[in-house]
Amino acid sequence: MIDWVGQVVLVTGAASGIGRALADALTLRGARVVGADIADAGGDALHADLARPEAAGQAVAAVIARHGRIDAVFANAGIGYNRRLLKADLDDPRLDALWEINMLSATRLAKPLEAAARAQGSRARIVITGSENSLSLPDSIREFGNGLYAASKHGVLILAEWLASECRTGNRPLDVHVLLPGGVYTGLTAGGLGPDPAGWPADMGVIMPDRAAEIALRGLDLGLFYIPTHAHLIVDMRARFDGMTEATRALGLGQG
Repeated sequence: MIDWVGQVVLVTGAASGIGRALADALTLRGARVVGADIADAGGDALHADLARPEAAGQAVAAVIARHGRIDAVFANAGIGYNRRLLKADLDDPRLDALWEINMLSATRLAKPLEAAARAQGSRARIVITGSENSLSLPDSIREFGNGLYAASKHGVLILAEWLASECRTGNRPLDVHVLLPGGVYTGLTAGGLGPDPAGWPADMGVIMPDRAAEIALRGLDLGLFYIPTHAHLIVDMRARFDGMTEATRALGLGQG
């Protein structure tokens, strides 16, 4: 089990939802948590608009200036975007914020965090929030027009995988994990699905943010890279696996 007592932790997107639940859970375990958000995150907080490329590095620098070190970052900030692809305006300036916040900001946070760990002579960790949309196209949300949002979450997953590989092979003092939430009741999801989770599709298996945070910290205690919040993510991925299996057989490529 990770000893969080005294560790200095930055949580982005900490004003609400999973970010707020992570900040609360980490505080209960003894961490010194700095919450960063575009909204008021309360407590020891930073204002950070991660749609600005420079904001990630500034947030890490601010934590170090405030506390003298940084031990972990939970790169949790995210925004939604619901447009059917054939009707979407791909020149919509809001897409710039989608890519920047949901996908690129995690790497922008990892770079100064890794540099700080080297300077401190310690290890650090980054926990990147992806989504069930990182892995698949779940049946429960097929009609929601989530293609562009899902692309940003697919992107952050592969960036996390490459980042973890680079840290392992380069012997860098940074541990990488990716949280993959399924249906979690937050302000972001409630905006599309309605305020009463009882009315959400039953197969989403909706949970509350504090449960997602509990699973996240348990996954870290176990040293997991992938930290899913729902078992149905395995089922949702199966169509892609089965499709690839069928294609390789049809093409006479064998079993690999």
